[in-house]
Amino acid sequence: MNNRLPLYGLKVLESTVAATGPAGGKYFADFGATVIKVESGARPDVTRLALPHKDGKPGVDRGASFLYLNTSKMSVTLNLTKPRGVELYKELVSWADLILQNRRPGSMDKLGLGYNDLRKVKEDIIMLDVSIAGQKGPYADAGGWGQLTMAMCGQFNLMRWPKQDPLAPGFTAPPDAVAPRFMVVAALAALDYKRRTGKGQYIDLSQIEPMCHFLALGILDYVTNKRVQGPIGNRSERAAPHGAFRCKGKDQWCAISVSTDEEWIGFCRVLGNPEWTKKSKFASLAARKENEDELEELVANWTKNYTPWEVMDMMQKAGVPSGVLENIDDLIERDPQVKERALFFQLEHPVLGKCYHPREPFILSKTPPKISTSPLQGQHNKYVFTEILGIPEEEFNKLVEEKVIN
Repeated sequence: MNNRLPLYGLKVLESTVAATGPAGGKYFADFGATVIKVESGARPDVTRLALPHKDGKPGVDRGASFLYLNTSKMSVTLNLTKPRGVELYKELVSWADLILQNRRPGSMDKLGLGYNDLRKVKEDIIMLDVSIAGQKGPYADAGGWGQLTMAMCGQFNLMRWPKQDPLAPGFTAPPDAVAPRFMVVAALAALDYKRRTGKGQYIDLSQIEPMCHFLALGILDYVTNKRVQGPIGNRSERAAPHGAFRCKGKDQWCAISVSTDEEWIGFCRVLGNPEWTKKSKFASLAARKENEDELEELVANWTKNYTPWEVMDMMQKAGVPSGVLENIDDLIERDPQVKERALFFQLEHPVLGKCYHPREPFILSKTPPKISTSPLQGQHNKYVFTEILGIPEEEFNKLVEEKVIN
C-alpha cells in the first residue's frame, strides 16, 4: 500500500453488497485505506453475477458491475451462519477503524453483529449503516433496489412528461451514485471526531434522504405556497428553449438551454437571426414559455441540418449552454474532453484480462488515487486470516474444510 495516499493507515471492514455500500468502500480503498470486503461464498454479491459479463460468460469473477464497484479492495469469504465465522468477524472488527454495512436493518443484529454488539469488541469502532429508508421508522424494513428509492423519495414521479406515465431510469439508479458520496463525508467526519476525542459512533444513512435534498426547490415551493411540483419533461421554468433537439444522423441529439437575454441574442445569431426570432412572442423568456411548443418545433427544424457536435460547437462559441447527447461509444471513443482528462484507463484483471475502469470523478493534484483491479471471490482469505489475524496455517486449513471460510 502506498503510504503517500491520503487514507493510508485507515482500516475498513466492509460488509456490503450490490452498489451503494461497495461504491462507498471503493473511495476509501482507492485513496489508500486497507479495505477488507467480507463476502459469502454460498451467496455471492449480486453484482458478481449481474450483467454484463465479459464475453457473455457468467461467473462470480466475471461481472462488470463488481469490477467497477470494488477496486483496490481485498476479499474474504466467511460463513456468518457458523459461530466460528461470527467470532472471526469480530476479530476483524478488533482490527478495523471503520465498518461499512448495508444489509437490511436488523439482519446483522440477529447474528450478534450489530453496533451495540461490536462496541463490546472495540469500544471506539465507527459503524456506518446505509439502507433504503434508515434504521428506524415505518419503512425501515423496506427492501428493494435503487428504483424503489427513486419512487419513495419523490424523484420517480417527476421523471416523465405531463400526462404520461413515469419513466424508470433503467440504465442505473441515481441513489446508488448519490448515497456513497454522503457515506464518505459522514464517515470522514466521524473519523475526525474520533481523532479529536477518541470516541467512535454509529452512522445511520438512508438512501431516500440524500435524494430528497435534490428536490429542494419543489419542497420549498410546497411549504411556502402549498403547490405540488409536477412533471415537466425536458423543460425548465427558467429557460426556453430548454431540451434535447434532434440533429442530423440516426438518433442524434443536442441539448440547448437559453435562460438570459444575452444567451437568446447569441442563440439567434447562430441561427442567422431568422424573422421568427424577431417576433414579440419570442422577445422575452415569459413570452417564449407561453409559446414553447412552437418554439421547440422551430429550433428542431434548424438543428436537424447539423450534427450534434456542430450544434454544440456553434452554440458554445456564442455563449449558449449546449451539449451533445453522447452514447457510451461517444464517451469512450470520441469525446475529446474525456480523453484529455484520462477519465478511462485499463487495468489487468486475473480472469477478465485488460478492462476499462473510470478514475475517481475528481482530480487531486498532490495525492491522486492508486487504483488496482477488483478482487476475485475469497482471493485474500489466506493472507487476511493468517497474516493479519495471525491464525496458524493448520487452523486456517481446518476452517476451510469446515466451510467456515467458504
